[in-house]
Amino acid sequence: MRSLATTALLLTSLASALSVTGAEKAPVFTLTDPRGDDNGDGSLLYPRRDDYRPGVFDLLSLEAFAEKDGTTFVATFAEKVTPADRRVIDRGGMTLDRIARNGFYQFNIDVYIDTDRKDGSGRRALLPGRGAEVVSAGGWEKAICLTPQPSETAQELKRILRSFAKDEIRAEKGRVDDVDVARAKEEIDRDLAAKVFFPTRVRVAGPTIRFFVPESFLGGPAQASWGYLAAVSAADVEKKVDLGGLIGVTKDKPERLSILPVGGGSWEDRLGTKRDEVDAPPPLVDIIVPAGMKQESLLATPGRGETVKLPVVVPTDR
Repeated sequence: MRSLATTALLLTSLASALSVTGAEKAPVFTLTDPRGDDNGDGSLLYPRRDDYRPGVFDLLSLEAFAEKDGTTFVATFAEKVTPADRRVIDRGGMTLDRIARNGFYQFNIDVYIDTDRKDGSGRRALLPGRGAEVVSAGGWEKAICLTPQPSETAQELKRILRSFAKDEIRAEKGRVDDVDVARAKEEIDRDLAAKVFFPTRVRVAGPTIRFFVPESFLGGPAQASWGYLAAVSAADVEKKVDLGGLIGVTKDKPERLSILPVGGGSWEDRLGTKRDEVDAPPPLVDIIVPAGMKQESLLATPGRGETVKLPVVVPTDR
């Protein structure tokens, strides 16, 4: 039988061990967002399905915790994260949990990071299909894309960017040869490895989802002095064949990276909008915005041919 002194020592050791876990550490930063704003510019509608109940896209906070070899980000939603189940989603018998292997399937969380805080520096366009860009004062150097299918989405992004590169080369030279393709592939692969990360160390618990980003990608732990744009979108894990494109009815199909589009009215397989489809806002359901700014205004379509521009949030400024 243990003595009281031994028991006390064990409890002290346990408390010490708990104090160094990500859950007990003080966060590097905490960004909060209002409850009930999971409607983009105010007009977006959830897919008309029972498993897309209000709140599953409603991001309430994003925290960052410094770890020994990287950073753990913790996102908290208004509703419990819906786990991927064993429903069959295609004629081949594929089940949802085999496609979305990290415990969630409904959303993406993109985090764009402005690490140098220099006007005009970094990239502005968000990942394909987001329909928005960062303001010039907050161009991003690093992007984290938490998505249900990280490996597949990373490969799809490479394919999309290679297609863009071929189009640019063809427009410039009138043709594309094997040397051009090989050079573009090498540059894109190198660039993506340095600038875009798809987390695979993910843990879901109730309304929270934790994802780890290694030090090798960010160059150290996340900093509260950096700028962050966090955006939630509806993930496309049950990709449908574009029949119109196959038979030539539609053309110039937009490239979308694991994201459901927006359609006028209400839909089962995409986001809806109360606006006309021509004036549909970006398919970003919830974003964290700087103090004093309104999400609805920022995501409102500025006009035909114009792009929505979004600011980053600097935790030390809030």
